[in-house]
Amino acid sequence: MVPDQDVVSADSALRWNNNMAVVIFTLISYDYILQFEKEVKFVWGRKWSLMSYLYLAVRYFGLFLAMVCACCM
Repeated sequence: MVPDQDVVSADSALRWNNNMAVVIFTLISYDYILQFEKEVKFVWGRKWSLMSYLYLAVRYFGLFLAMVCACCM
């Protein structure tokens, strides 16, 4: 029995999507690892201010949201 073309196309699209998700996650993780030392020095090692909170919210909320969405889907 030959698989339906729509099924093959959907399987290919899902595989491509999963591969791209892994690539993007890897690149973002690499960036976080590279920048972590600077983050500790310039953000965590100084007095807390509004900008410190905003930086951390912007930096980590997106990552948190992406992980939540990935787990729920």
